[in-house]
Amino acid sequence: MSSVKSKQLLVEGQDDKFAVVGLMEHYIPWPDKRDDAPVFVDAVGSVTEILSATYLRTKLKESSLQILGIMLDADDAPASRWESFRAICRPMFPTFPAELPPGGLIIENAGGIRLGFWLMPDCSSSGMLESFLRHLVPVPAEPLWQHARTSFDAARSLGAACRVVHSDKARVHTWLAWQDPPGESLGRALTRKTLDPKAPAAAAFVSWFKRLYRL
Repeated sequence: MSSVKSKQLLVEGQDDKFAVVGLMEHYIPWPDKRDDAPVFVDAVGSVTEILSATYLRTKLKESSLQILGIMLDADDAPASRWESFRAICRPMFPTFPAELPPGGLIIENAGGIRLGFWLMPDCSSSGMLESFLRHLVPVPAEPLWQHARTSFDAARSLGAACRVVHSDKARVHTWLAWQDPPGESLGRALTRKTLDPKAPAAAAFVSWFKRLYRL
């Protein structure tokens, strides 16, 4: 088993971290003990912190690092996120592509460091983690999902302050509030299969993760 720090994934927050673990534990062995995890998932805090040139370049120079993945929300600026990341990393990876591959970036430099990049939900669309998870709602629960959508729209018409860019986040958490138990975290919902980790929509991200980390 690799060192806990040799394979790392940087994400924005704790929800992202536990959602990745909750999803991937259905595909690869993922021990409960943090030091035994196949990949060290680090909740850094924000896009701004992750897309800091000093932070990323320092991270890529860590002596124990073999593979570094970055997973960010596209929000409403997927092209800008990609260009910022590319500008920071291209000096260390001369063959960096101009466009983000639809299946996620996986690239290796002359020093043997592997670098991966994934923009939620699908490396091309605007959106976020919850935009990806929306497609993991089990088929039998689709009518309730549609009700969560219309409930959110009704709340907006009544003055709910949630921004449009966060629509999918509000809808997913509304839907989770109606489950048993109500209001599960994203990671717990995946662990317990309230959200379906084996849904076809999960396949592209799972494939990228497994290929990047050679799992």
